[in-house]
Amino acid sequence: MPAEERRTRTAERCAFHPGNPSVAACGACGRPLCLSCAVPVRGRVLGPECLADVLGADTPEPEPEVPRRARRDAVAGAAFAVAVASTALPWSRFGEGSGPFGAWGRSLRWSLLSGASAVLGLIVWAVRRRRDLPGWGWDAALTALGWLLAIGAILALIHPPSFARAGFAPWIALAAAAVAIAASFPLASRRRRGDGA
Repeated sequence: MPAEERRTRTAERCAFHPGNPSVAACGACGRPLCLSCAVPVRGRVLGPECLADVLGADTPEPEPEVPRRARRDAVAGAAFAVAVASTALPWSRFGEGSGPFGAWGRSLRWSLLSGASAVLGLIVWAVRRRRDLPGWGWDAALTALGWLLAIGAILALIHPPSFARAGFAPWIALAAAAVAIAASFPLASRRRRGDGA
């Protein structure tokens, strides 16, 4: 076979698959390409090696960011859960409220206000979360229950049962109330709506 004919036949073969006939030339480097190697991109045909140079390296998609609203809701729910758990602890050092479930005494005390607010807050939070109910009204309800929880805890610290001293559970409830109020405050959610909250 003459050398000129051999060059023509070689030029008609794919640069990456010599067993396949060439159907196009790469628009970037000019190599002959077979049908499986020729990739049409933006009006020209490119080979596999030049394709990455033109399109750029593969970049992984960014992981979806958890919206601030979902994080704040989770924090509010955790705060109310901690407040409910604090009602199972002693609310005074001796006397009524010094045993397990010290917030739930037989007589009316400020710890009952905290306990009821904590339980209602957790129920309202769970209903909102389960049904995915948006709105500042839910934030306002959770904030109000957080304030009632805080007021009950403060008054339980100031006015423990007669002849008794307050225990450590009201402090836990007060800290949980502060977190719940901060996480569910409606003005905060309005301010953050512009940045994906």
